Amino acid sequence: MPQSIRTQIKEFCTAASLPFSYDILHNIYIWFGILWGLPIPLVTISMHYAFLGSHSIPAPLATVLTTPIQWFFMIHPLLFGTLFGILGCVRREKDRQVSALINELQQLSTHDPLTGLSNRRSFIRIFADELARISRRNTDLSLIFADLDHFKVINDTHGHHVGDQVLKATAAHLRSCCRPYDTPARWGGEEFVILLPDTDEQAAALFAERIRTSFQTGLSPTITFPITISIGVAQYLQGETLDALIERADQALYHAKQQGRNRVRRWQSISPPPAEAQRHDNDYRP
Repeated sequence: MPQSIRTQIKEFCTAASLPFSYDILHNIYIWFGILWGLPIPLVTISMHYAFLGSHSIPAPLATVLTTPIQWFFMIHPLLFGTLFGILGCVRREKDRQVSALINELQQLSTHDPLTGLSNRRSFIRIFADELARISRRNTDLSLIFADLDHFKVINDTHGHHVGDQVLKATAAHLRSCCRPYDTPARWGGEEFVILLPDTDEQAAALFAERIRTSFQTGLSPTITFPITISIGVAQYLQGETLDALIERADQALYHAKQQGRNRVRRWQSISPPPAEAQRHDNDYRP
């Protein structure tokens, strides 16, 4: 027997054991089956009634209803209702599996698989939505760019598995620090960004400082070594692109790294370095 047939039989038998297959109040397929099978007894009873009546047989309807063969036709709506109810249960399970698969694919397309935070693609879309909102309401928007200090040393010393645990704990901690309408995301590697609506640069820096100091109390009982984080903060400027905003926050982060790590720097508190002094992305990486 082909595998597909065996699978279908198994699905049918599984559905036949579930209460939903016989839930006449919620399983609409039962009613569809009853209506599908209802013409069978009606037609056969009508034909036999007409036949018996044409031959002057007394009480033709009572005669029809007491005929055993008619009872076989009478239960067809019940049989069809039961069968369609089971098939409806199979259909509901298939729909549930498809919905779960769609949700999983959507989750994978918009969230980082390791940390569960929004990924870069999703963050770009959310940033565009926030720009449209602040343009209507004329409110502030700031961005935090955070980088774990000496993360390469953590990987080299404790192994990549522990490094992954640190990233997960960091993501969970950042999420817990954020307001419901803030958007934390993993930008790449050990870098994280947080979009802060209705927040100017000074307020964002205070928020970033609370994050930084909270790291010193420990992220998780399973992580026994100290972890620090450096953070750059920048406020959105009218007409600015996301790349430009990220670059300014990254410049502030670079200054935090250069000045000893484990600190917060605002874009407005630094002087933009000359072009020849611009560092490469890995200049401050351990």
